Amino acid sequence: MAFWKKPREKELPPRNKEDIVREMWSPKKTADQLFNVKSYGAIGDGKADDRKALQQAINAAYGTPKGGNLFFPPGLYRISGPIEVPEWGVGSAVSWIGHSAETTQIAPSEPMDYLVRMRGGSGSVKGIQFMGSDPKNGYTQLVKVCMVASEIRDKLFSGAAFMWGSVHGLQILEEGNNNLCVFDRLCQFSQNGSVIEGSGASGRGTNISFTKLDPSARDVHVGAYFKVGSGEGSVYHIDEVNTGSITVSPPLKKTISPGTPYQIHLGCGLQTDRGSDNNVYGIYDCHFVGNAATGLMVRGLYGHHIQGGNFDSNGIAGIHIGSGAINTTPAYSGSINHSYFENNGYANVLLDYASGLSIIEPLLAKPRDGMGDGLASITSLYNQDYQYNTTSILYNGRLHQYVVESGRSPIDMEDAPRITVNRKNGASQAETVKLPPAPTHKFNEEVEIFVEHSGGQEVRLICDNAKVNNKPGGEGVLAPAGIGYKITAFYNRNDKSWMVSHTLPLE
Repeated sequence: MAFWKKPREKELPPRNKEDIVREMWSPKKTADQLFNVKSYGAIGDGKADDRKALQQAINAAYGTPKGGNLFFPPGLYRISGPIEVPEWGVGSAVSWIGHSAETTQIAPSEPMDYLVRMRGGSGSVKGIQFMGSDPKNGYTQLVKVCMVASEIRDKLFSGAAFMWGSVHGLQILEEGNNNLCVFDRLCQFSQNGSVIEGSGASGRGTNISFTKLDPSARDVHVGAYFKVGSGEGSVYHIDEVNTGSITVSPPLKKTISPGTPYQIHLGCGLQTDRGSDNNVYGIYDCHFVGNAATGLMVRGLYGHHIQGGNFDSNGIAGIHIGSGAINTTPAYSGSINHSYFENNGYANVLLDYASGLSIIEPLLAKPRDGMGDGLASITSLYNQDYQYNTTSILYNGRLHQYVVESGRSPIDMEDAPRITVNRKNGASQAETVKLPPAPTHKFNEEVEIFVEHSGGQEVRLICDNAKVNNKPGGEGVLAPAGIGYKITAFYNRNDKSWMVSHTLPLE
């Protein structure tokens, strides 16, 4: 009886440890291109360092011509250094899929500039929380930016969270072609940024110097905010950072001397940097809560559309659109629809260098220590004309346009308050019409009075707390008697007076 004899094995060259590990964790994907990070050695128990395993899985997914789905089962994946989407993966469509932002988390175990550097067109990021603090170490903030992104064309973020970065949650750089990005299904940008407090500063004009603070060593950056005092004019945009000093705009209202308390607010939930081709962003029903500076910063972006969403308890503003005094491409052709603003620090919306923007029926609660309520909470940092008067706001059923301070805006309001005068012929006294109080916001304010019949008497227009045609408001002005004509009053901020004109009927 013959026995099968095992053939002699061919001698192989000796293998080092790296070869053995690479063989153990070779790319494992299903037929539908699913890359499970645990197949590459990730543990996700909140104790192990999963950095190398996650990087291997990313390299495998982005290294295939067709890309695929990078799957993160529920778990806490702690990493000791940043993970990178390789530049050669720009053309690969890879989706990052977690179970949910509550159960699938990526967090740091060591200090680092960013948690993830995202690249790559197409694909999505779903159900993952990118956490800038270490939950196993008292939630200490170890990461400056949870995710830095560039070259992310056609990218969808859905149900993802970016939280506890010491500067930003998600920062989309000006590098590359960042086009057609959509954030939806309750993406969260929360608790990002930090506040530096001190009293050792001297400043006048646009220059502020510090006795002990080195701004550049504390992550102070262009686009952060300097705050001194409270109320209107207490916030300034940081335009330049030097060793021991900063430059701000607009110029300081008052000279700052040592001993005056100040704050520097760093960080946004989501910041889109100005760039040559950063276009068409949709932000739908997302949460921007508790960020130290602003919830959303839109800089030099074309086609930004914000639908719904919650902008709550941000240190300076819910949204800042524009670039401050930086002379660059404006953020234009955008909209903010039915968004909710509550408990923000200075303003609900800051508009600097914004063009072609429509704000439709926002829900505006009064900021904590800055601007007034209502329309006054939508403002600019600059005590000057807005750079563009092409922005319109539909608020409480009325359409408002920006005011050109040097004169009346050429664009008439629609649905303005209307007052009707209709008296019997032969009245013994003039009809008196009381104009509204002087508006506190910086938008066009206009009142129309339709005179159906003045009763044979003139129509007297007065105002309790503002002038009328540059005369004392209590004295007012008289419009002529008549039938079927219109009186128009608009508020002139330069003269602090309601200006009244009238149109007589055709004969």
